[in-house]
Order: sequence, then C-alpha cells, then structure tokens
Amino acid sequence: MNIHIDTFLTPFFPEPESLFDNSIVVMIDVLRASSTVAMALSNGAKEVIPADSLEKAVKIFGSLSREVRFLGGERNAVMPSGFDAGNSPFEYTSNNVAGKSVILTTTNGARIFLKARNVKYKIICGFVNIGLVSNFIISKLANVDEKLNKVQILCAGNDGNLSYEDSLCAGMLIDNILNSDNDYILSDSSFAAHNLYEANSGDLQTMLKVREHASKLSKLGFEKDIDYCLSINSCPVLPIMDNSSIKKIDFPKL
Repeated sequence: MNIHIDTFLTPFFPEPESLFDNSIVVMIDVLRASSTVAMALSNGAKEVIPADSLEKAVKIFGSLSREVRFLGGERNAVMPSGFDAGNSPFEYTSNNVAGKSVILTTTNGARIFLKARNVKYKIICGFVNIGLVSNFIISKLANVDEKLNKVQILCAGNDGNLSYEDSLCAGMLIDNILNSDNDYILSDSSFAAHNLYEANSGDLQTMLKVREHASKLSKLGFEKDIDYCLSINSCPVLPIMDNSSIKKIDFPKL
C-alpha cells in the first residue's frame, strides 16, 4: 500500500474537509511546547490542555479546582503575569504537575495542537520523543485494519514563519518512517524536510543552536532548555491528543 507523507512547514495552510481523512497527524514544536508537553506527562501530569489564547487558558484554569490545576505558558518566550510556570520544560517537575491538569498556552505550539480535531491519532512530537513516535506510527501503518494511508506532519513554525528546528525534526521523523516496510510517496515539502535533515544529520545541535529561535531563547537565558529540546529520545513518552487534552499512552519500544 502506498503511504503519502505530507509536511506543513508553517501553521497557516488551506484545510479542506477531507485533508486529514485516513491520516495519522503529527504536531511538532521543538522549541519548546512539544518538549514541555513530554516533560509534564513524563512527570505524572494527568493531562495537558492546550489553549490558543491567554484568555481561554485562564478561563479553563478557573473552571478547575485549585488542587488539580496548573497554568503554564508564554508570550514571546516570557511567562505571563499570574501564571504558575512559563514554557521551560524544567518548570514541569513532578512536585509541580503530578496528578494535575496542565493548561498550556504558547505563541506557536498550542495553536497547531488544536488542529485536525476529528483525527483518531494526533501525536505530539519533538526530538525528545521522536523514536517512540516513529515506532508508534510504523506500527499503525502496518495494521491494515486501521485503514491509514497518510501521515500529515504539522510544524508550529516561529511566529507564522518556517522554523529550522521543526523542519529538521519533521525530516528526521520522515527518515525513520522511510526505513519501515511500506511504499511511501513524499510531497515536495516532505522531500525538502527530509533532504534538509540528511544534509545536517551529522551535527544537528551545533547548527540548530545558532538559528533564529534558539538564539532568541539563548539571549533570554534558556540555554538549558535548548540543550534538552534538541536532545534525541531524552523523554520517551507518547503524548496523544484525546478530545481537548493531551494524554500519555503506554506503547512499548519496538
């Protein structure tokens, strides 16, 4: 069976009703929302609820009891006033989030996480969990009963523009999938992301640390976040969007 892999390198694209039919959707925001979601769930958060505006995040937070809520996010990489945390993965410790619903609103990632509402498999991916995400996708594509024939990769980008780190993560994910036993058809954007990854796979971290978004975070003192977000398979959890929230599901490594 031919499997189509398409990649949307920025968050703004036409969305006809049939776009996500029979698809696995993968949502990528390397710096930092995908990585923060993975860390929060790894540290025992009950769920992560993305909100695409500060107002919605505060409203959801206000609807939950004090004991089970945690409000996190950023605008222009800075924590909004009154929030429990920003968007640094290291703020989402087990002491802070275990057993809680984390409401997360970010400049780029939260918006992309809310797309493709009716898709069965919507996976949050970053470098930190890319191996497990790849294995899950390969296993689902191999199951003919699932009737899946498309992988749609959505990159959050950076302020509406292409982001190098998201594009390279998409390329690495594509590379992993191509190593499985299927016939794949790559869109031009997927072909470009894969070529970009192949050209830079020898030293991803060095190259990405000097790109636009990482440079901005570095100037704000988030070097530790960058190191974590660019580390491969450092947080092997599988976050899947379930209705309006992201939850961790158990899935063994292949």
